[in-house]
Amino acid sequence: MRVRFYQVECGDAASISYEGDDGNVHYLFLDAGYERTYRDILADEVKTIGAAGGQIDIWVISHIHDDHIGGIIAYLKAIEKGEAEDIVSKWWYNHPHVQVKNAGLRKCINAISEAKSFAKGEQLTSYLVRTGHLPQMDMVQLHTTTGPAGLKVTVLSPTARALQQLREKYRNTSLRALDYHELTAISEPTASKASDYHQKVDSFVLDAFTEDTSIENGSSIAVLIEQEKKKVLWLADALPSTIMDALRDLGYSADHPLEVDLVKVSHHGSCGNNSSALYSLIRCNTYVFCASGDNKHQLPTKECLVRILKNQHRPEHSEYAFLFTHDNATLRSIFDVDGSAIFKSLRFKMSFSASKCLEVHC
Repeated sequence: MRVRFYQVECGDAASISYEGDDGNVHYLFLDAGYERTYRDILADEVKTIGAAGGQIDIWVISHIHDDHIGGIIAYLKAIEKGEAEDIVSKWWYNHPHVQVKNAGLRKCINAISEAKSFAKGEQLTSYLVRTGHLPQMDMVQLHTTTGPAGLKVTVLSPTARALQQLREKYRNTSLRALDYHELTAISEPTASKASDYHQKVDSFVLDAFTEDTSIENGSSIAVLIEQEKKKVLWLADALPSTIMDALRDLGYSADHPLEVDLVKVSHHGSCGNNSSALYSLIRCNTYVFCASGDNKHQLPTKECLVRILKNQHRPEHSEYAFLFTHDNATLRSIFDVDGSAIFKSLRFKMSFSASKCLEVHC
């Protein structure tokens, strides 16, 4: 299994490719970053797959924030201009409007088409309705899909209630008024406004935790992906309490944790989306952070990294790897105040990607 994480600054975009039990190479895409992410990176990826006669079996769009859905909008624009082909077999996307679910398809198309300007979520919804690819059921907690070709995908987030809260929030909002950027119009994620890289490892109070209250982040599709004996945990921007509930329902606990090969850390390493309690239920040696360090929320937070490193249930002799989709002085300075000895004492290393794609083989 090959996992590619694309450089999206503080955003998410990734793909998984694997040889199925049918002997063919299969693709699963996860989010798409910003519109420029498609133009600069994903357009070539999609074109290469299509030119080889392949298709993207599933494209998961976790939620409506611009750093996840923007690249899809650029892809749809390219399709409509005849500059790209739609090679996606199935789309996983929970639309934000309750009336889309309750209305007939034709009524939905007409309502969306009347808007002269579209918010990004509505553009995707409109396209999926017109092409007959709008999911007929919500992708909510513990929904499981087996296949294609030996792949198993289990939804850990959102809950049906969290998705309902998203739709209630936008129930009385006109299509043209929707704004999906993480600005003041949308619930702000619980993230540091100032960098915490100046704090020493031992200064963090790891049991003190305030969870992200963003309704949009709470609606994120987070999934456990399994192929043969390989497992990848994609946390999107999900809330830790939601993931914990799902893992417990699946039979996991601190004494019987979920063992995976790779974790895509939630919400770019925000301290409000990654609790010590969550990582007590997970065993993994490799963690990916999709963040540049140079962003308005100062993500990833050092507090998040320390919670993973100093988790009370971490195996005694485990060696951890933190992989970053970017490489710059900001990220490299995270543990400067602690000195180089911290890497040996906490048994971890950090790796940085200077290319447009961080590739991990499981």
